[in-house]
Amino acid sequence: MSHLHARAAPANRLARRLAAAMGVSWFVGVVWIVLYYVDPTLPILSDLGNWNLLAGFGLFLLGAAFALALLVTVIVRSGRRH
Repeated sequence: MSHLHARAAPANRLARRLAAAMGVSWFVGVVWIVLYYVDPTLPILSDLGNWNLLAGFGLFLLGAAFALALLVTVIVRSGRRH
C-alpha cells in the first residue's frame, strides 16, 4: 500500500499547485481590471491604456488553462486507481 501512496503524492502535489496557480491567475486578472477601472493613471496601467483589458482577460484565460490541466490531472489520476 505504501507503494501506491508514494505514487499518489506527486499527483496530489501537482493538483494543489495547479489549483493554486488557477486561483492566483484569476485573482490577479480581476485585480488588474478593477485597478484599471478605479485608477487608470497608475504608472504601468496608464502606459498600457486599453491593453489592460487584454492583460486581465489573458490572465483569466491562463487560469482557465490551469483549470483544464487540473481537470485532466484529476481524471487521469482517478483512472489509475482502478
